[in-house]
Amino acid sequence: MKTPWAKLYVLSFAGAISWMGSALTTFAVILRDKDTVGASGISGYLLVFSIPTILMAPVSGIIADKFSSRAVVVPALTIMGLSSLSLSFGWPLWWTPIALFITACVGALVGPAWQAAEVSVTAPEDRARVSGLMQSTAVAGTLFAPGLGGILVSTTGYFWPFIIDGISFWILAITWLFVNINRKPVKHETGEKMSATAGLKFVFEDQLIRSMVILVSVLIIALAGVNVGEVFLVQDELHGNAFIYGVVGMIFASGSILGSLGTATLKLPLKYHARAVIIAIAVLVCAVGLMSVAWHWWVVMVLSFVAGLGNSVLNAYAIGIIMTKSPQEKLGRIQAAIGAVIQTGSVSGIIIAGQAIAIFSVRPVLMVGAIVSALILVVLAPAVLRAGREHRIEESPEFAQPTVQDREPQH
Repeated sequence: MKTPWAKLYVLSFAGAISWMGSALTTFAVILRDKDTVGASGISGYLLVFSIPTILMAPVSGIIADKFSSRAVVVPALTIMGLSSLSLSFGWPLWWTPIALFITACVGALVGPAWQAAEVSVTAPEDRARVSGLMQSTAVAGTLFAPGLGGILVSTTGYFWPFIIDGISFWILAITWLFVNINRKPVKHETGEKMSATAGLKFVFEDQLIRSMVILVSVLIIALAGVNVGEVFLVQDELHGNAFIYGVVGMIFASGSILGSLGTATLKLPLKYHARAVIIAIAVLVCAVGLMSVAWHWWVVMVLSFVAGLGNSVLNAYAIGIIMTKSPQEKLGRIQAAIGAVIQTGSVSGIIIAGQAIAIFSVRPVLMVGAIVSALILVVLAPAVLRAGREHRIEESPEFAQPTVQDREPQH
């Protein structure tokens, strides 16, 4: 099978626009409400982004496998655009978490369907590279968001970030129709029922995926202080303004783009992918630990760039491993199950970090998170490395090629 690179490039560009819009909304909401809702409130906003992935996992996975990707992705993106647009209407503060929750719930349907469709048209040897491509363009979109958000907020207020976000979802929906990448529904034998738990069962039966998901999920709990506390570190501890806070985000995105382009270009042998995941996590842990003792916001900028590199490498190779080893007929449910497990760690971390920062301030929370993360890495990394040594496409030939019913005829 030949990977349709032209279609994927077009789709990734539209995805970059959508990611820019989403990052604009996140930037604007956090900056607008941080003094009103505090650290606990910001962690609450992040929770409404994360919890739907857990709640919707059984539904989103089975929908991704039971319906065509076009039938799932396009209507979902349309609703997400409307929800984001509503934030520009000037409604009371209580509407903000509701709108974010709606967007996240519908977005939970998009992720598994999108990734399953992407895998269905990608040659096995190209899957890590396609993951790097999608990640690099997505991060490129987020790269512009903080700077653009800072300019828009400073000059026109909080109206335009939400307008741009809503329109970006609709652009992506139209592009999805245009490129005609569409995974057909999974076909089962007559009388066979599609199990919603099949994805979770596969995740915990496969030694490499199980070890990697547990490691990443537990680390997310320990490192969640960065997501909640970065705005307080930059603005309250280091006295940076809204523009500086935006630049920190842009620099993280720059590091992510560089790392993603590297993974998209480099054909790293499969047996080294697990090792790359471990190295990337170690880089992230070191960056967070050093952030806790940063004496100036430019130090945070440098560390954000390093963290962006590590984050992009982690995502590209972790996703590549999962896509290569997953059976085609369960792709949607596997993606949903992994997302739910990791988001459970994220939700737990956000809750802990929000309360801890409110009590102890941001620096101690970052330092403790880095120390705990380093200990977890030492304990759990050997299991990932042992399983990773056996990672070969040829060992799982039944997973290597999409079935005919998963793909539309090529024209």
